Parts: sequence; structure tokens; C-alpha cells
Amino acid sequence: MSRPETRIRIENEILGRQEKNVSEEAQANHLMHLLMENYPLLSASVIAVEAGGKGISVFAQRGLSGRFIKELYARKGLPLIAAASKGEVAVSGNDARAKDPGFRLEHEYKVLYAVPCRIQGETLGVFVADSRHADLLGAEMRQDLLAFSRLATLFIAMRELRGKISRVPDIDAVTGLLTFKYFHEVLHRELSRGKKFGHAVSLMFLKVRNLREMNEVYGHVSADKALAEVASKIRAALRDVDYAARSGGYIYVVMPEMTKAEARVTAGKIAESMAASPVGQGKVFLTLAIGIAAFPKDGDTERILIPLVESMVHESMRKGGNAVSVYKD
Repeated sequence: MSRPETRIRIENEILGRQEKNVSEEAQANHLMHLLMENYPLLSASVIAVEAGGKGISVFAQRGLSGRFIKELYARKGLPLIAAASKGEVAVSGNDARAKDPGFRLEHEYKVLYAVPCRIQGETLGVFVADSRHADLLGAEMRQDLLAFSRLATLFIAMRELRGKISRVPDIDAVTGLLTFKYFHEVLHRELSRGKKFGHAVSLMFLKVRNLREMNEVYGHVSADKALAEVASKIRAALRDVDYAARSGGYIYVVMPEMTKAEARVTAGKIAESMAASPVGQGKVFLTLAIGIAAFPKDGDTERILIPLVESMVHESMRKGGNAVSVYKD
């Protein structure tokens, strides 16, 4: 079968699977499987790249061992991935990069081809294939691999879009923060990332005090307005990568790649903002009781960390005012 016919057959099979209830990762992995079956490749991989190049993940692959993938995560990427994120990379045996460990995946190869998975100017990942056959860099083969990289790009984009759509209902109508349901999803994900990449994750709970009194004395409209103002102060102190969720009179914050000491500084800014510009009216003003603990120093699971942060909130409630309590500070 000629290469154009092979490519068309693979494309038709992949596109036909989209009508079935199959995840984007599963479709991309099936694509890598078909490439390995029909082309003389050592491996075929799609490496997803986070915005700003802050991290990577193996979206789909065939031909790589679990040991190598673990090492790839530990190294937080390769020069090959960084280069391919910017444009096409073609390496042959005569190229000095062929002997550079940073420009190969797991295998010794004769040729390697990598291209960015890019849509509307944004790089979502890279597609990488290597082979011991020199014709991998031939015009026909490169055309085929480029076409398959576009399919991989589609799968990454669809996964990201699905994630964005799934988060739309998880916004609290009063504060614009996330809902408590989504908080648990975020915490689980960020703890998993912290374990994988070896970075800290800080957890901060804030109890909004006197909210019930505000509601009873001035009504729920005034109470909601005051709560939204408190949420605005909290958001102003957080980074774009932090997550804040609300449930009743509690606000829950997950701060990826932030140490406990840094989280204390953030909490201090929130407390200072509340003290400098009190939120409330008449004789009823809202205050915050803030508690903090962090992964991995204080615990490595949600089951351990959440009770620790709650205990720090109770400690702050005993102190009164806009108090901050940090576990084992």
C-alpha cells in the first residue's frame, strides 16, 4: 500500500472513532499505535506543553517505557521539546544534536522528526517520531507525519475545550469564585502534580465571620454584596494560578507551587486589606479567620491536610479579628 493510501486509511479510522464515546487521550494513543504499525518508527509521542512552558505531560505515546517517562517528568522536559515547541526539528545522524541526550527520547536513532502541535498561534504540545530508517526525513514521510501531528493537535485542543466547558457550571453566583465541588477536583489534581514534580502546594481556608448577623440584620442582598466584596479582596491578593472556591461562609484556596511561608505572606495581605477597609455596615462588619497548612511538609493527602487547615481556622476564631494561624508555624 502506498503512503498516501496508508495515511488516508489511518485518518479515516481515527476520524471514524470520534463518533464513539472515546476520550481524546485514547484516540491519540490509538493514532500512535497505528503509526507504529504502518511506519518504520522506534517511537511516536505527543507531549502536551502547559501555557508558558511551565510543565509537560505525555498525552499519548507508543514505544516509550514507563521508566523513561518517569525520568522525563523528573527532568521537567528536554531541550528537544523546547525546540520543537518553537518550530520543526529534523535531526539526522550527521547532525551534532543526534549525539546530544537532550535531543532524543529513549532510543538511539538515525533520524528524528518533531513539530509543534499548534492552533491559532498557541503551542499546545509537540509531536515526536524517531526511526532507524533515513527516509523518515523524506518529503513524503514528513508530509504524512505533519498531517498526523495536526490530528494530535485537534485531540489536545478538544481535551482543553472539554475541560473548560465542564468548569462553566462550577462558578459561585454570589462571589464569582469556584464552587466547593470543583475545589476538591483542583486540590486532588494539584496534589498529584506536586508529587509528580516535587513542588509545594499550600492550602488556605478562610471563615467569613459575622455573615449570619449581616444577613439577619440587613438582609441577604446586603450580606451577598458584602461577601462579594470580601471575595474581591481575597482574589486581589492571589496569583492567577491560584484557585479559590466558596461554600456558605467559607472560602477555600489552593496555591500551587507555593511554600507555607509564602502562603502566610499572602494571608497577611488579605488580613491587612480587611483591616484597612472594613466590609460591612452599621454595627456589623465581616472579619476573616484564616488557617494554613501545606503539602508535603504537613501532609501528603487531602484526608490529612484538610483537618489540619480546619484546626488552624478554629485557632484563628479563638484569636478574633482578622487572624492568621499556620500549622506548626
